[in-house]
Amino acid sequence: MNKLAAGVAVGVTAMAAGYTGSVVAADAEWAGFVENATYVRDGVGLSKFRNTAQAEFSKSIKTEGWSNVSINGTLRATYDGVYDLNDGEFGKDATEDYLGANWHGEDTSTVILAPGTPFPCDNDPTKCNSLKDYMDQDENEARFPEFNDQLDFIRELYISADKQLDNGDILNLSFGKQQVVWGKTDLFRVLDVINPVDYSRHNIYDELEDIRIPQWMLTAEWRMGPNEIFDDSNLSFIWNIDQFRPSNLGTCGQPYRILDAGCFFSSELAVGPFAGTPIIHDVVDYDWSLENTQIGAKWEGVYGDATFSVNALHYRQQLPSIHARSAGAPLPDGIFDIHFPRVNLLGGSIDYYSMDMDAVWRLETSYTQGEEQPRDTNGFKETDMFRYVIGFDKNITIPELGTRSAFLVSTQLFGEHILDHEVDMPNEADNWIATLLFKGFYVNNRLSPQIIIAHDFGAEATAIAPSVEYLIDDHWKVNVGFNIKEGGDKKFPWSVSGPSDQTEPLARFLNGPIGVANQEDEFQMSVRYSF
Repeated sequence: MNKLAAGVAVGVTAMAAGYTGSVVAADAEWAGFVENATYVRDGVGLSKFRNTAQAEFSKSIKTEGWSNVSINGTLRATYDGVYDLNDGEFGKDATEDYLGANWHGEDTSTVILAPGTPFPCDNDPTKCNSLKDYMDQDENEARFPEFNDQLDFIRELYISADKQLDNGDILNLSFGKQQVVWGKTDLFRVLDVINPVDYSRHNIYDELEDIRIPQWMLTAEWRMGPNEIFDDSNLSFIWNIDQFRPSNLGTCGQPYRILDAGCFFSSELAVGPFAGTPIIHDVVDYDWSLENTQIGAKWEGVYGDATFSVNALHYRQQLPSIHARSAGAPLPDGIFDIHFPRVNLLGGSIDYYSMDMDAVWRLETSYTQGEEQPRDTNGFKETDMFRYVIGFDKNITIPELGTRSAFLVSTQLFGEHILDHEVDMPNEADNWIATLLFKGFYVNNRLSPQIIIAHDFGAEATAIAPSVEYLIDDHWKVNVGFNIKEGGDKKFPWSVSGPSDQTEPLARFLNGPIGVANQEDEFQMSVRYSF
């Protein structure tokens, strides 16, 4: 992969130079910030003491034959002091309760799971080996998450250049470590699946631009401009040449583990003849090869007040699929293997501005082939999936609330349908999640209160996040808020035949990321200095 990446980089750089060696570099433009985020969890104490330094730069290069040539980068370093300041709750000595420890019954005659091992690479080499290259970070890597073998402190580093074609169209090429964004949703993703996501940073609640995992990619965009039908149109291609990386769900012992998957994967059987058998035997490793690279294409256009896209992507599922190794009794060295199957996605989006309503309607859809859903009796099943989001954005002036500035109202309804649903799948055949953002502006737009509400209908769980942001001046910004969850169950009563007293770890999917985190109410404060 390194040889291929270097070869493509040399090729793009040569094209940017116009093959003449005539290059003039301008001074680089820099910006960035330093930030402290301190979160306190109800009944637990400090849950985040994250200190971040981020710098962004852009350096223009004048060449012959190409225009708008630039090298762009974003660098980030993070230190989370929660592992030093609250090591009794988080870190390699964590003592948090494990959700859904009983597998198929309340009595000890059935399979019972031991609590997950926090940071198994610090505490249990056997489980660390089982989770190799996946949720196998040690405590120090969680303390400094960007400093790893993948060089994640490089959030972006790419060269971009435009080529004016004879017919007036423009060809743009970009190569390097990038985030490529498809779609415009918040919290949950429909089309925006090119980059995997680091949920260990703050579950689903951080901005996607802060939790996408950057990838080495080559992108090409053919900007065709207006024609007889469309007011604007372009065609883009992406080639993700990075080695496959799944989304980071959080290691057991971290404050944020979406669906508590990290502790499930580092647990073991606690009773019976196979006591001590780890849940996970192996994580399938996808070595780099041309066959394992990921490709996609998007056609985007503007027609009147509507902007639309048609998207296609061939990639690997970024969430794990667990495959049972035996249909009978567990094997002594592990029960499941983790796979990340190939997926084909076809989707599209449309944004429509209604002049009469002075509002924007949004629709995104995706249809995937090859995804795998968990099953209780047979481990997994490959199934087609249909997802969509309907969004509505409007600015509303409400003088009664004491400001002439408009309030932003943004709502979204996410839907998911499993086409080949089975009765022993923990996930419902259909589920919906609704979100609402209500944001205001005061004091010349320097004071901005807002509230975000998300409700998972299947889990009957709700997250409410009120906050207030204050821009002290052009450099200093303070944000204070709460993140409160209601609903969901700490245990997961579920069975194939319907409601029962038994509990099932896979039924955490019924509770979703909001319901499983119902014990994680927090007070949050961040202070940022921008330069």
